[in-house]
Amino acid sequence: MRKHYSASIGRQHQHTFVNDTLRKQALTHKSYHYENPKTGPHNERLEFLGDSIVSFVVANFLFTRYPDLKEGQLTLLRANLVCKKSLAKFALQLKLDEGLLLGKGALRDGGKASEKVLEDAFEAYVGAVYLDSGSSMKAVQKFMEPLLLAAVEELTRGAVSHVHSKKEFNNESKNSHSRRGLPSDLQDPINKLQTWSQRNKLGIPIYRDIEDSPNAVFVVNVCINEHCLGSGKARNKKDAKKEAAMEALRTIESKARIHGMPLTALDAFLMNQNNVAMKMSYYERTCKH
Repeated sequence: MRKHYSASIGRQHQHTFVNDTLRKQALTHKSYHYENPKTGPHNERLEFLGDSIVSFVVANFLFTRYPDLKEGQLTLLRANLVCKKSLAKFALQLKLDEGLLLGKGALRDGGKASEKVLEDAFEAYVGAVYLDSGSSMKAVQKFMEPLLLAAVEELTRGAVSHVHSKKEFNNESKNSHSRRGLPSDLQDPINKLQTWSQRNKLGIPIYRDIEDSPNAVFVVNVCINEHCLGSGKARNKKDAKKEAAMEALRTIESKARIHGMPLTALDAFLMNQNNVAMKMSYYERTCKH
């Protein structure tokens, strides 16, 4: 019987800090620090450190654990695992939101339910774990592994799910992964989004560079008919575009579920409408800069 990791992740998987000051800093939002400057530093510096560590740990995890996956498949899985939604989910799984310190402004803007706040907190927490462990990447890998196993299991929906050891992977990959590969929504999100858009007579998605930070983190928004559907952040523009396309596809699919139709049925419904604005009303969302 295979273990389902997602059900067992909780507060007990939080790191036990030697230096509790690092934990408190990781969970202190800058808005709280500005309102309470005597409480100590906020988490932005730890977030900067954690962002790079998360990217490396995820890449190393996928490279080591799934030797039969091709580069493109590894890239798409990594983009899914390090996107805002996934990192925010990790924070919630670990119950980090319960310890977050937020100022009044941040509380008004979504507070502990904000994906951006949760994403930043998780990256800062990882940075704190790294420093508290004596700059040990091995310790961070051990800390993150249960989260990544559960996330891969959910993302792949059976293609490479429940594969939690090299031996098990080698036994199953010949019968499962090599034949079926990854699900279609993880194959090529950019092409998939373009196919959907053109099929609905909405033109070609436009990718716009929003931010090119000094830390070499690229932020890209994808828009259709001037309506933003997704945003992606990565260390290179190619990965940022893929992440933006995947978020756009998730937005479209979530709207389809809300309206009680499968995506294909909703496509057909929208294609029968004459007004493009009516089509986009189902999918419009605010761009996040």
